Amino acid sequence: LILGLGIGVLAGYKPGDIINLGMSMAAVMVLMPRMVKILMEGLMPVSESARTWLNKRFGEREIYIGLDAAVALGHPAVISTALILVPITVLLAVILPGNQVLPFGDLATIPFVVAFIVGAARGNIIHSVIVGTIMIAISLYIATDVAPIFTDMAKGTNVQMPKGSSEISSIDQGGNIVNYLIFKLFSLFN
Repeated sequence: LILGLGIGVLAGYKPGDIINLGMSMAAVMVLMPRMVKILMEGLMPVSESARTWLNKRFGEREIYIGLDAAVALGHPAVISTALILVPITVLLAVILPGNQVLPFGDLATIPFVVAFIVGAARGNIIHSVIVGTIMIAISLYIATDVAPIFTDMAKGTNVQMPKGSSEISSIDQGGNIVNYLIFKLFSLFN
């Protein structure tokens, strides 16, 4: 709630819109991880059954079934790291020189990025927060750089731009380092 209210104030919204944004933000931050966790808990038995069936069919070979990062969202270190990184992300968005992205919907996707970082850090929350902060700072700069492209694509599909906005972007897909490097590689040939 407080984070949403702060974003509303920073965006210059009217008091009623600030409260609405705060409530919406609180709902997204509470409900999204829970909904995904419930979906993934339902997929785990399906995955295990498929794995057992495939292992029986292919004999001695052990078969692994890959699942989305969402299966890790329930891990306490992932939840803790993500909760710490949400206000850090907003702070970075405000203080980083040259950044023009103020994330909102992307804040709910932080646990998905953090799941991989926590895994690489073997559950160490302090290391995960440090690496996560660096990755989010890089993602904000990348998202700022690709904002004109995102905006052109949105306008090309007749998406209505939010009132008062000049460009749109995303730290989830727009700030993805691998996508960005591939994009930059291909833009050398244009």
